[in-house]
Amino acid sequence: MRILLSTRFYKNGQTTHVTALCTELMRQGHQTLLIISHLNDPIFARWLRQKRIRYITTLDPLRLGKLVGKWQPQIIHNHSSHTIGAMTVLGEQLWIPTITTVHYLQFEPISLLAEQDAVILISQEMSKHFHLPVPTFVVENGVPLPQYSRSTKPWHKEALFLAQVTPEKQKNFQEMSESLLEWGWNVSSAGNWHHKGIKQLGWVNEVGPLLGKTNLVVGTGRAVREAMASGSTAWVLGDYSDGLVTPENVATLEETNFSGRSSKKAFCQKDAAKYLEKPTPQEMQALGSFGRKHAQRHYSIQSMVETLGTIYEKCIAEKYRRTLKLDRNRAKSV
Repeated sequence: MRILLSTRFYKNGQTTHVTALCTELMRQGHQTLLIISHLNDPIFARWLRQKRIRYITTLDPLRLGKLVGKWQPQIIHNHSSHTIGAMTVLGEQLWIPTITTVHYLQFEPISLLAEQDAVILISQEMSKHFHLPVPTFVVENGVPLPQYSRSTKPWHKEALFLAQVTPEKQKNFQEMSESLLEWGWNVSSAGNWHHKGIKQLGWVNEVGPLLGKTNLVVGTGRAVREAMASGSTAWVLGDYSDGLVTPENVATLEETNFSGRSSKKAFCQKDAAKYLEKPTPQEMQALGSFGRKHAQRHYSIQSMVETLGTIYEKCIAEKYRRTLKLDRNRAKSV
């Protein structure tokens, strides 16, 4: 298939999801073209070229029509509220289906979701929140599954904040940072979180090698899934703190996409100290091994893309059916 993907550039998990989706679609034999608006980062643009992800940055209707029309995409898969309007218009111009993945509960405008050929939601929480008059599918985010020669990751007291921190998250992140440092952890940050005593790495395009050296990862959403896939213990921390991911709570935390909204509790040093002040290596390694096995069963990006491919085919077939019906009605009216 020829698949047009679209998003607005941010340094966050949503952008990582879209670029990983492009890469896996191409690996499975599809052709992709990425529309990524507000791409003002030359380093990231160079990385896209290195990954052979074809992209354009304009949202201008005339330029889009010319650039994309020649390529003749079969479907548009949008991922951002900032690009849904332009993609909806483009889909109408090219008479191809447009679908949108909703990554946030606060997605606006909801009225444009009702104009999509289908909507993809990334959690069960979202399926309860959004009630739309179009076909809606729940497809949880998949991540690449790294291959390691060891079944258990060697133990080091190494922690990583893998997150873009907003003002709403700062208090939780400050308190957890101070706690980890007090308890003797070596702490790094991949993202925008800064704190005295923490090694700041900035935005990291490919976190796999970094995760391979980390035993505790702190973040939400995709960061938690990537941590589990790497065999790291994961602590869910964002606007709220859901704590360690365990066999007992993983199903509950998945329902809210590891957002922290399962408990809606603030970070509590006293509670965290039970697990992280004097961690037992065997217990932490066991949690890491559980996470890796769970990710291998449930978070494969290959399986996610295969599921998306089935949805793409259904939407394309339905659009073709409606086109034939419209043509027949026109012929009858002549």
